[in-house]
Amino acid sequence: MEEISEIVVAVDGSDSALRAARFAHGLSRVSGSPLTLLYVLPASPMDSAWVAALTADELARAREEAGRTVIQGVCEKLGLTESDVDGVIVSGDPAGEIIDYLSEGSGRMCVMGRRGRSGFGALLLGSVSDKVVRHAPGVVTLVS
Repeated sequence: MEEISEIVVAVDGSDSALRAARFAHGLSRVSGSPLTLLYVLPASPMDSAWVAALTADELARAREEAGRTVIQGVCEKLGLTESDVDGVIVSGDPAGEIIDYLSEGSGRMCVMGRRGRSGFGALLLGSVSDKVVRHAPGVVTLVS
């Protein structure tokens, strides 16, 4: 089995993501593997109305601020500083961006909360966690 080189937690400000971050922080302390908080700002059709009014620089700053707010919140709740973790902010389809990030390096373990669609909606469209479990390389741990 490949050694875990990094523990990546997908965070979005939800309670389930915070539970996943707590679990991952414990794993990080025990294993000595670095902890990365990965925030994905979802791209959606609703973006177009307010995005059109922003310059590229303003949009980049707004995305960075949204991600930093979530990452800082998780750090505060875990009793960490931002220097204790690596915070990564990306934008796009959440499942795709998480899978892409995990694919960029070997030995990355993903920890994420399970939330969102359930039942029929998840059956038709799938959930972020289901897509990540099916397509990401390496170990993926879901925390409920």
